Amino acid sequence: MTEHFERLEINPHEHANRIRKLQASLEREGLDALVVFGPTRIAYLTGFFFAATERPIALVVPRETEPCMLIPKLETEHLQKQSPQIKHVMVYPEYPGGGSGRHPLTALLELLKAQNLDTLRLAADLDGYEHRWGYRGPRLSALLGRAVPERLELIDDLRMVKSPAEIALIQEAARWGDHAHRLMQDSIFTGANELEVSQAASLQATQDMLSALGSRYVPKSREGKPANAMFIRGVNTALPHGLHEGGGVRAGDVLVTGAYGVVGGYESELERTMIVGEPTDEFKRYFAAMLAAQDKAFEALRPGRLCSEVEAEISGFIVKELGLGALMRHHTGHAFGLEGHEHPFLDLDDHTPIEPGMIFSLEPGLYVPGFAGFRHSDTVLVTNTGCQNLCAYPRDLESLTVRLEAQT
Repeated sequence: MTEHFERLEINPHEHANRIRKLQASLEREGLDALVVFGPTRIAYLTGFFFAATERPIALVVPRETEPCMLIPKLETEHLQKQSPQIKHVMVYPEYPGGGSGRHPLTALLELLKAQNLDTLRLAADLDGYEHRWGYRGPRLSALLGRAVPERLELIDDLRMVKSPAEIALIQEAARWGDHAHRLMQDSIFTGANELEVSQAASLQATQDMLSALGSRYVPKSREGKPANAMFIRGVNTALPHGLHEGGGVRAGDVLVTGAYGVVGGYESELERTMIVGEPTDEFKRYFAAMLAAQDKAFEALRPGRLCSEVEAEISGFIVKELGLGALMRHHTGHAFGLEGHEHPFLDLDDHTPIEPGMIFSLEPGLYVPGFAGFRHSDTVLVTNTGCQNLCAYPRDLESLTVRLEAQT
């Protein structure tokens, strides 16, 4: 599982290979260069993970020569440490100018001119830097005085099929997501505050993870924990993205949980529906229906099909076989890797072919207004013949019942 790595991260050879694949795509598309603003896309291509702020950062990938970058001065040493292979760098002092009297993106135009790219056939993942943290700035097309096509799919399509190294990192992340969930489940009792239980379990799981992995674990973020678990409870679970609420856990509460690990920048996903105390017949009926829908999803996900075909089978099963179509609120799942949600989606309008090496969540949900929500989610790898669940956490009702008599 982790034997591929001395350090749990993508190695420079794989990043170089990603650049070569992108350059081959530029050749096929008749483009001379791609300008990349998205922080996750930059990390995917170069291994440069950074805190995205109001200070624009851009990667330029020419079709035939080495990539170059625009960065603020405060990221200079950071880039050298993480991505020393990037040799051509344009540094600006600060946003919105740091006394220079010019906007940072004018330095990007200068960089393009220095690389003799400003008059050639350019595309970008986005037409300018993302507007975050108060950033204001011109579009790339305005700087160049001509239209710049947005071609983010040139990178995001490369991200769909995971390499063996990526799969190994996500497997390791799933292992720690399972561990965080177990710690959390074992800490739930009547009267417990959901935030306190979630945070304590996440901290303990993180400590266990760091102790077990040691120096092989390489943080890729300034924020968040490497292992996390949380839950919401009661009627609030009938909202697919319900928020936490005050008060303590009560007997009879339905819980919808979430847990994940992050290893080498790659995420896993685990969600479970639980019950505090003895389940009612109503709960059992909806739980069994949700579980049957997810079982159908495991059967349906296989290479050679379209994402839309998988979704049609699952939603059709819920509507026709279960008679619960009115309780659906979302599609069956989504891809993920460096981000919690990635392209493609198991959705009726996503016709992407499914290939071995893709990783999806499988999470068909049922939401009963005024009662509860029912959703399991698992990290699932598409294999040559079907799919493999990378999560090992139990899915059955007996294992997901919080027993009141065991509480102290």
